[in-house]
Amino acid sequence: MHYRPLLPFLAALPLWASAQSTLQDVRIAAPLNALQGGWEAGAAERNAAQWQQAGTSAPANAAVQWNYFQSEYAALNSRNGGVVGQQGREELAAIAGAIKADAPNSFERHMADYYVAFPAPSAFADLEQAYLLAPDRAELASPMLSMALRDGDAAAVDRWSAVLDRQHLIAPALAQVAADVLLCLPDKAVLFVNGEMDTQPLVVRQALQKVKPGVLVVDRRLLADSAYRARLWKQAGGHGEPPPDSPAFASALIAAGKLPVYFALSLARSWLDAFPGQLHATGAVFRVGAPSPADAAALARNWAAMAKPANAGPFSRNYLLPGAMLLKQARQQGRTDEAARLEQELRALADSTGTLGQLHQLGILPH
Repeated sequence: MHYRPLLPFLAALPLWASAQSTLQDVRIAAPLNALQGGWEAGAAERNAAQWQQAGTSAPANAAVQWNYFQSEYAALNSRNGGVVGQQGREELAAIAGAIKADAPNSFERHMADYYVAFPAPSAFADLEQAYLLAPDRAELASPMLSMALRDGDAAAVDRWSAVLDRQHLIAPALAQVAADVLLCLPDKAVLFVNGEMDTQPLVVRQALQKVKPGVLVVDRRLLADSAYRARLWKQAGGHGEPPPDSPAFASALIAAGKLPVYFALSLARSWLDAFPGQLHATGAVFRVGAPSPADAAALARNWAAMAKPANAGPFSRNYLLPGAMLLKQARQQGRTDEAARLEQELRALADSTGTLGQLHQLGILPH
């Protein structure tokens, strides 16, 4: 999942499944992944608990254990702002171990091992094994797109983007967010993103609708792969040895000056903190670098044009940052009518995302 809501930075239709013949009387919501809208921590935790309980009635059922794994993965990501963490990884590894013990050569075993090991090379080896066993399983689409991006395989990117779109595996609100992000970018730029939720809707829109194909989307998790890092460094106009897997990669691209560099609002906090005074919100993205007089105009223009969906989970909360900045500008410049309109818009968005109290505490909106 891998997202970071940005409020601290301010100082799918339900599916149902029965789990094989041994659980004919059990009806539990099938786990939703991040792309499908499975980002609400409480729902994911309840779902994981139900699948864990179901597993006690069918301890050797790989399908049940796999659903438990997926639900727990979603719950861990939701609880921890998009980061599984070491303890969470150990919990997932234990579930994966149980699947391996019961069904060592199964699709479910290889998929669980993929998520435990990602982004290491062994993860993609397991993914390839899962694909060989069940090439039509819907759970493959997002990981296979990640592998295509890692490998720089344009044909595979197109193929798996089409699968995600055709099978409706991306929540419509995330597709709207992706459209907003691309709207806020120039035709040629480098955009650093955080994970599946912000990477894949963007890539699908680029691949299928040919929207701003000149934007180079960088999944910061995949920078751990040296071949991926070297290829992107060259594509972005870098020369010599590629920088290391860290915010230093973005710093080097900024210094090279070949393409403008942008960060998704959802990028990991450690990356955002590495660029003090260099992040300039121009809508659904940060432009990274020295301040520019054009930033304020770009923010106002893009804010007016964006859809700003209120039902995109943590990504909807991220809209509050550029909105708050625009509101501050309107107040400082005495544009009272515009400030009143922005207050109303931010209040509605905060009501929808459960953040109104925080905006009150921060003094962004009056009580």
